[in-house]
Amino acid sequence: MHAMTAPRTRLQRTNGYDPEPFDVPPIFQSPSRPGAMVTWFITAFLWPQSLLWIGIGALTYHVFTPGLDRFATLGIDDVSILWARNVALMLVVIGGQHYWLHIRRAQGMEFKYEGRWLATNRKSFTFDDQTRDNMFWTLVSGGGIAAFYESVMFGLYADKAIGQLDALWAIALMTIAVFFIEGVHFYANHRLLHVDPLYRWFHALHHRNVNTGPWTGISMHPGEHLLYLSLPFVFLVIPGSPFLVTFSLVYLMLSPSPSHSGFHRFRIGKRHTVHGGDLFHNLHHRYFEVNYGMLLLPMDKWFGTFHDGSLEAHETMKTRRRATPDADDTGEVIADA
Repeated sequence: MHAMTAPRTRLQRTNGYDPEPFDVPPIFQSPSRPGAMVTWFITAFLWPQSLLWIGIGALTYHVFTPGLDRFATLGIDDVSILWARNVALMLVVIGGQHYWLHIRRAQGMEFKYEGRWLATNRKSFTFDDQTRDNMFWTLVSGGGIAAFYESVMFGLYADKAIGQLDALWAIALMTIAVFFIEGVHFYANHRLLHVDPLYRWFHALHHRNVNTGPWTGISMHPGEHLLYLSLPFVFLVIPGSPFLVTFSLVYLMLSPSPSHSGFHRFRIGKRHTVHGGDLFHNLHHRYFEVNYGMLLLPMDKWFGTFHDGSLEAHETMKTRRRATPDADDTGEVIADA
């Protein structure tokens, strides 16, 4: 990534891996660099994870999803089929990451943000276990609400109640647009969920996870899932397609798993690593009041809640927080793991 315009000092905590500070995408830097943005978007954002979600979305829709005719009249069996498909998909993709990183511990603590493993025998989690807690809320609530939303949208398409894109080029462009639309959608609902009483009612369940794992990604209260998974309803007002509905939900269900994995990079063999976790969002779990959105569309930069992983940004955050009742004299918030 392009060097930042001002020098930044790397955070170095006693425990855990702290990567080099990051910058906003090139088009949002000063001066703006539109040409570099294209390179960044393809090589840093799309490759490899985002292209993987598009590919899994296409496979899920074309191979593992019933035809639209089935959804002309919505029934519990239709939702159940999609829920079972979602569960299987998450067990493979999210469960695979969890097995490799947290059960087999194939790369040990290398590139791990936090110097500890996931919690067990802790009563703040459902079943007193962080992994079981996260799996329950992800598979039951997340997978179920996603299936219901998908069934509703499929029913509308089957009844021709909403318009549908048919041209492949238009669907391809809208697939890319989904990432940017989600940047706004996620920031808006996430900021809303940090306002009481919604935080206490819903979002606090997700924030029990400070030290995160792959199953943490969409481990949320059903009330939060109703907001978080509502992205496909944007196609009620802008042109979409059944594939885009499935892709949007696959993206929402799966993409948070590597970003919450707890590991900045995944080791492939002895010599190679690939991009893994998302330091941007890990800092939100760590410090709570920063990085509410996504780096792709840096709304946090525009609204003053941006943390780039540097010591300077950390000191700015602590200065802002010293006056809050949740902070100690240093500006740090005392949080459970």
